[in-house]
Amino acid sequence: MIGLAPALFVNHGGGPLPLLGDKDHEGLTVFLRDEVKKHVNLKELKAIILVTAHWEENKVTISSGNHHSLYFDYYGFPPESYKYKYDAPGNPELADRIKKSLEKSGIECRLDPKRGWDHGVFVPMMLINPEADVPIIQVSVLSNQDPEQHYNLGKALYEFRKEGIAVLGSGMSYHNMREFRHSRSLKKVINKEFDDFLNEVCTANSEEKRREGLLSWRNQPGASEAHPPHAAEHFMPLIVIAGAGGSAPGERIFNWDMSGTFRLSGFIWRGE
Repeated sequence: MIGLAPALFVNHGGGPLPLLGDKDHEGLTVFLRDEVKKHVNLKELKAIILVTAHWEENKVTISSGNHHSLYFDYYGFPPESYKYKYDAPGNPELADRIKKSLEKSGIECRLDPKRGWDHGVFVPMMLINPEADVPIIQVSVLSNQDPEQHYNLGKALYEFRKEGIAVLGSGMSYHNMREFRHSRSLKKVINKEFDDFLNEVCTANSEEKRREGLLSWRNQPGASEAHPPHAAEHFMPLIVIAGAGGSAPGERIFNWDMSGTFRLSGFIWRGE
């Protein structure tokens, strides 16, 4: 009997850099490649619902093909980074069930059998599960970046965890492209206050405290520095996963400083 599958948020890094051995991504690469499997039993999973920051739509969109090619949505990287393969299957029947479940919860959504899996999907999954033997359903975030709608999306996806289907969010707990470019030389953590806030709300014993904290995240100190206004797409998968967490508190399983400057955190919700 399969128990409740986990809900998990991971940071996917910059483009294909975790796959290319970039030294600034070393800690992140090690976590995805070696540590995730200590928290998630891939052999027990029936499928993974993967919410990616790199797919924004005006209504929740669900990949529904039997197979999806890779969508190389980055530029300026070595030729080998455009030749990756990740042949995990899709699952049209599950995609249709997700759509019906979301609609029942009042969430507008649609199926897309054609869009390729973007690097928010294939970069972490090539490291997490190189065997590519677990079906994946890719799910978009909403371009309105409304926290309540994303939390409610997670609440609706929670039910699938009861079937042994993991819900995985792929984004970045800190994502400010300007600071990525200009603040590496500081060699001090510039987002500690916001990261501390994330840890407090995601690991709260009270589900209501988690919900209230994430719905008001934009008002927290350091929020706009961590995710500039109208550019919070990388934060939305974390809100979805927190919504899918159920009543249990989350656990921080990744906390690492990229370039010694940008603190990144990853969280998991296990049982009830």
